[in-house]
Amino acid sequence: MKPWLNIAYILVVLGLGLASLWPNLTVRFAPAQFYTPPTPGLEATDTLRPGPALPEVQKVNLNTASQAEIESLPGIGPALAQRIIQGRPYRTLEDLERVKGIGPKILERLRPLVTL
Repeated sequence: MKPWLNIAYILVVLGLGLASLWPNLTVRFAPAQFYTPPTPGLEATDTLRPGPALPEVQKVNLNTASQAEIESLPGIGPALAQRIIQGRPYRTLEDLERVKGIGPKILERLRPLVTL
């Protein structure tokens, strides 16, 4: 028998064997099932209405707030909070710039968080 026939025979046998095994080698996945628990107080007939994503934050009044309330603002530490209290009263938010340590950047960051 010729050597190339032996190789061809082996390839045919391997090919047929692989073809018969292929369906068993593939991965089968079960269909995905998702469960969404019911939301308390929301019935199936209720419709969702757009609303605020977050509750409105209470603004800090710089003329009446305590030192702890002022320190809760971003970028305000104990020393700066004390200087803000000592600089009271404020008529406009721009009056806050006269406090040492408060510049335009901090003022713009505080603008939506404070009131007078």
